[in-house]
Amino acid sequence: MVSLWVARQCKAAELVIKRLVQTLISWEGKSELDKYLLVYQALSLLARGVSLLPIPLWRLLRAFGSDKQQPGWHSYGNTYGELFKHRKYGRVKLLEIGIGGYQDSPGGRSLLAWQAFFPFGTIVAADIVPKPGLAAKRRRIYQIDQSSGKDLAALCREEAPFDIIIDDGSHLSAHQLFTFRHMFPALKDFGVYVIEDVQTSFWPGRVMNVQWDGARIDDPAFAQTCYGYFLELAKYINHAEFVDDQNVDETMLELARQITRVTFEHNLIILSKGNTTERTASLVRVTTAWRRSSASHAAGNYS
Repeated sequence: MVSLWVARQCKAAELVIKRLVQTLISWEGKSELDKYLLVYQALSLLARGVSLLPIPLWRLLRAFGSDKQQPGWHSYGNTYGELFKHRKYGRVKLLEIGIGGYQDSPGGRSLLAWQAFFPFGTIVAADIVPKPGLAAKRRRIYQIDQSSGKDLAALCREEAPFDIIIDDGSHLSAHQLFTFRHMFPALKDFGVYVIEDVQTSFWPGRVMNVQWDGARIDDPAFAQTCYGYFLELAKYINHAEFVDDQNVDETMLELARQITRVTFEHNLIILSKGNTTERTASLVRVTTAWRRSSASHAAGNYS
């Protein structure tokens, strides 16, 4: 009940803050962007103030207006809550690529929720549009193009390594895969990498006035989409159980050795980083028997 009350206060506080700013400052003389940023920075103080409280992450995402947990948008909050609950009071560094926002605002609502959830964390955010006004203590903002290896490398030089990386950028499969290949090495061991809004992998051509690079699931081209790529990678998570390396994709194999889990949820792909090179004892026995059998057949002994 306490967490519900606090979440409601976030909404009420936004209205109060707007009224206070209108009273103390010549509100009407300011641009819509300036008004947004004044309220945003005030909400940032609120986020820091409630961060020590055990408020469920989904409530924070909803209260601060993030589309990650809103009716009619997404319901990522419970998943994120389970993923990150053991990290809440740690000194995590979270990177979110894609800050959101539309013509009337620069977005950044999820950054407030992350700051409200991680009291000792550092939030790093990057967007193709410059949004320096969203920066604050323990919240740093960069302008990058996620399809630029140069930009991603510069970001890593400044901020890596990360405990959590969330790709909420362009949602194009080509960009999602390009970013993953460049940024996954910047993730710490036992870190979490999340790709949001992978529904676009299933959108061939023009959907909602945007040209996407997805494909139908019965189209061989689906294997080149973000979702299709990670479906293939998921097969390699059990690479230590392969009886031989015939026709194995070495690139996939090397990547899978660094991943302990690939999880698919509605519109989300989640990867956990860690070493997976240990083989099971049962496989050693099975492989030995299989090789002996193969050698016996090759020698013409079928008894």
